[in-house]
Amino acid sequence: MPKIVLVLDPAASTGYCFMSIRSHDDDHGQKIAVIYDYGFIDVDTSSDYSGDWCIDLQNQLEKMCRRHGVTHIAVENFFFSKKFANGSTLNVEFRTAIYIMARRLKLPYTILGISEWKKFISGRATPTKEQKKKWGHARAKKLAIQQSLWEKYHIRFPNHSISTKTGKPMSFRLDIVDAVAQAIYFAKIYLNVVEVESRVGVPKDVQLRSKQPLFEYEC
Repeated sequence: MPKIVLVLDPAASTGYCFMSIRSHDDDHGQKIAVIYDYGFIDVDTSSDYSGDWCIDLQNQLEKMCRRHGVTHIAVENFFFSKKFANGSTLNVEFRTAIYIMARRLKLPYTILGISEWKKFISGRATPTKEQKKKWGHARAKKLAIQQSLWEKYHIRFPNHSISTKTGKPMSFRLDIVDAVAQAIYFAKIYLNVVEVESRVGVPKDVQLRSKQPLFEYEC
């Protein structure tokens, strides 16, 4: 059974989630998953060669795997979009780079179906019409998942991320939301975990200049 799981939502901004798996201290041996860290990786895309981008992603992930003692990796499956055909090749390249890195480290990996994890978390694969109207078609895909994580698991995210370049607050990277959702799906479906909890500290919200619609938590 994996003890430290790294779940990835690959892109130029790759969302990640670390989760530890342990058994309850009782006679039943039921398993509990603890989300203890999440964030994003900015891939260096300054090179003219996407191969260099993949190497940078591999290098960053390898350091993380060694530092956390990762024993299993889960990755969202690739997809091909009719609207964004130019990104389809890179979509596959990043994932292949992760598979190669995992096996070079002798780590097993699991590929997660996109529709399956979304339906498990939100009950549907796409946002509702109301959600699209409220947040916009593109952002609704992420914020609908964020809403489900709050309602079902009471997981709250900050309204900002910290820039890896400036060290200052910026708009929250929604890739993180998907990575956390996939981690819960993996724990529940593949590892038969009975309980999932997040122990990631959430900093106070900050004032941002961005006018993009955000998810508003209702207590």
